[in-house]
Amino acid sequence: MAGFEMPDMDQDMLAELQDIMGADFATLVESWRRDTRNRMSAIEQALDAGDATALRQTAHSLKGSSSNLGARCVVSVCIELEKLANLKDLAGAAGQLDTLRQAVDSAEQELLRLAT
Repeated sequence: MAGFEMPDMDQDMLAELQDIMGADFATLVESWRRDTRNRMSAIEQALDAGDATALRQTAHSLKGSSSNLGARCVVSVCIELEKLANLKDLAGAAGQLDTLRQAVDSAEQELLRLAT
């Protein structure tokens, strides 16, 4: 996406989560990382299978879990994937895969930084 600027993380939400959860914040981050890896695989499988419904559902799930951790960068791409899946534009959705990977990597790096 030329000219696309990745939204950042919601630092206020992250600070509040860290405050509320204390040491359990690291467990939450690890759970998100594990679930996100599974959802990324499911997104790739849905694209390979041409399954727009599975793509939309998985992107929606990833959007929700990422939103709960303030990962606006991931949420933004998932919203786009949901729109493309609803339009059954799987070629367009496949074109978003690298952007999603970058967003997940960015969110993961920030969450790991905060969890240590």
